[in-house]
Amino acid sequence: MANPKLLPCDSDVLIQLFLVDELRPFQELKKSFGIQPTVSLEVDVELRWLNRYRDQFVPQLEKALQRGVLAKLDQRYFQSLLSETPPTTSWASYQALGAQYDGYIGMGEAYTYAAAITFGVPAVSNDYRAIQTLQGQMLSLPTPVLRGFDLLVFALDVGILPMKDCERIRSELVKNGEGIPRAFTHSSFENGLKSFKCRLQEGKVSRTESSTTADFFDPLTIARV
Repeated sequence: MANPKLLPCDSDVLIQLFLVDELRPFQELKKSFGIQPTVSLEVDVELRWLNRYRDQFVPQLEKALQRGVLAKLDQRYFQSLLSETPPTTSWASYQALGAQYDGYIGMGEAYTYAAAITFGVPAVSNDYRAIQTLQGQMLSLPTPVLRGFDLLVFALDVGILPMKDCERIRSELVKNGEGIPRAFTHSSFENGLKSFKCRLQEGKVSRTESSTTADFFDPLTIARV
């Protein structure tokens, strides 16, 4: 089936990409693969005032929204996407699901996952604890849940980010005390690739192939449009 139209993104991934001033993976997903990275209203609010970083990322967020690198999933944009969803899908049902998940995990993660599940698309989040919590409650997860480093490895594979930029990003995130996948914590980006299983890859997608995957960690294959 076709590439997902949306890619709901959680605050933790956006914080890391804003820290290193690197949005090329998102730009490439939109330009070459027709996938629009999005933020829920709740994630938008979180990014405008964070305990650790305060309002540091507001200029980058505004610039990304103005240029269309990110799209805000407000009610108007949500309604424009309903033509390809089940007839029972509505803003109210999305809000209800987000509120349900908010009872167990953080607000940003809750509405990011709710958006992904509502539209049957992947999500981007680094919060494995949220995944474990939802699994413990036997609640649905997006399939797959991509991590920030899945985007970086994908960008390297398709030629958008050179290895030296990937290593710069890894080093800056470690320096800032940001959590990154274990494979890259004490290894260079190049060496970390040897034990990192990327969940996003480019390839041919059959028209009859399902766009959904069985588990949150299964790889997603997307094709250029």
